[in-house]
Amino acid sequence: MSRMGRRGLLGGALALPGLGLGLRAAAQSARALTIVAPFPAGGSSDILARVVAERLGPMLGRSVVVENVSGAGGRIAARGVEAAAPDGTRLLLANTSVAALTPLSDPQAGYDPLRFVPVAGAAEFAAGLASGPMTGATTLAELTAWLRANPTRANYGVPATGSLPHLTGILYGRVIGLELTVVPYRGGAPIAQDLLAGNLAVGIAAAADFAGVHQGGRARLLAVTGTRRSPGLPDVPTFTEAGLAGFEANAWTGFFAPPDTPEALVAPIGAAIRTILADATVRARLEQVALIPAPSDGTALRGWLERDRAAFRPLLAAAGLGR
Repeated sequence: MSRMGRRGLLGGALALPGLGLGLRAAAQSARALTIVAPFPAGGSSDILARVVAERLGPMLGRSVVVENVSGAGGRIAARGVEAAAPDGTRLLLANTSVAALTPLSDPQAGYDPLRFVPVAGAAEFAAGLASGPMTGATTLAELTAWLRANPTRANYGVPATGSLPHLTGILYGRVIGLELTVVPYRGGAPIAQDLLAGNLAVGIAAAADFAGVHQGGRARLLAVTGTRRSPGLPDVPTFTEAGLAGFEANAWTGFFAPPDTPEALVAPIGAAIRTILADATVRARLEQVALIPAPSDGTALRGWLERDRAAFRPLLAAAGLGR
């Protein structure tokens, strides 16, 4: 067949409804899929991303890698994925703070979560309050007493300003009658390191970020948010059990694709992720680090996002963080 004939035949084929997208999907399937985790290695987002990536590659028949893009409380990672090509080769693993709270609290966040394509809801998790050698506290009551006796050292580390841990710290300070100083970090893992080193009085992040140091006895989780104790941490009371009400809200995490990514490209990825998270072995593995698998479709994930934007907007405003 002549070159002109081949070109005409290909052009006619691409003009058929849906065939062009089908060829695009076939080309995409041969390319690596990158899961962007917005916090450093060792934290809860990184653990979840790697557990999923380990099984997702074989299911999709393509390479799946995890890229840790930490900094600015997840803003750098979110901006990068928002600007990425909508070709099904890049996903953002975003939690409640990155997806719902930061864009509401920071006019310079630089990304719009409502533009992203929701792919799959992944997990729920509690925020945990931990302390270490600086305070020596073994209960929330002991920590409260130490902070009141040492108000100049009453600081707490969070993964990002305007995040759920930040709001949790503000609420804790108000309940105990202290103005605590917030110290933003690049993620939960560095907070845990500073707690162990005695450089920080309190850390508030995903409970999973402190699970290892707590179980190893090197630092101590004193309370978790939510209405029940976290799986994998049966010895850690909820704030309510520890004597403080008003900390019932938990967080979530989910996978998002760049704006305008076609449904035909994200649907098989979302279906595979949900299958992975429904597996009993995976569920047990995640529950050991205080993550609660919650496999959901993109519609449900969009609902989580819109619900929490509405719920937390007035709380952020009351804390002087809203816009």
